[in-house]
Amino acid sequence: MLYGRLVGVIVVMWGAVSLTAQAADISRKLVIELDPLAPSSALIDEKEGFVSSKWGLSADFNVASRVVTGPDLWVGTFTEKGPNSADAETRREDMRFGEKHRIEATRLRWTVGVFEQPRSMRGWFVRGGYSYTSIDSRANRWADEDSQTLVSPDEKVDLVTDLRHSAVIAFGQRWAFFDNRASVTLGLSYEQIVKRTVNVDSEDQFARRDYDNLIEDIPDTRLSTRNMPEAHFGVGYIW
Repeated sequence: MLYGRLVGVIVVMWGAVSLTAQAADISRKLVIELDPLAPSSALIDEKEGFVSSKWGLSADFNVASRVVTGPDLWVGTFTEKGPNSADAETRREDMRFGEKHRIEATRLRWTVGVFEQPRSMRGWFVRGGYSYTSIDSRANRWADEDSQTLVSPDEKVDLVTDLRHSAVIAFGQRWAFFDNRASVTLGLSYEQIVKRTVNVDSEDQFARRDYDNLIEDIPDTRLSTRNMPEAHFGVGYIW
């Protein structure tokens, strides 16, 4: 599901970039970059009972050789499972035996900015724009129906959908190598949530709290509701 979503968004991004470039009446540059650290950081985040997968992709093209615009896509999956032993002593806030919680997140940013060298999109840059994040959470947790009854995780599914609209600002620098064919970008961004909608489909009164606890405990801060700066590293090709 995640990879199908990724391919679909990439196709839409490529179509938007192609149509905009063809509509221009002057020569353009197009830069497409991948985040090589995203997959490796997912491996670093992994621990017993927790696995993740992350990918990042961005595209830039200039407009009238003055400003630069384009999309930035990030997708990630995070799965946490409870201990293998039913004898393990855990709190409600932790994953217990037989429990599983999976989160799929997609973030799409569209920004507009200026570069030190706008035609070739190199040098120092500053940009700002809009960010949309969609998070789907699916949890199988022990649910307390009353003081004497426990419902097995396999018998209940807690669904949470978290939609966020944010404003983003970023700055950094891009270098070009190999006769202006390859690019390396380092940047820092800050995102401010301006609207958030959370829908919960569950009979468990703790479903929302379990979701909030997990997104704050995940090593990747993109899911956190706290506003924190985010570093960016991209390597790509220049057309």
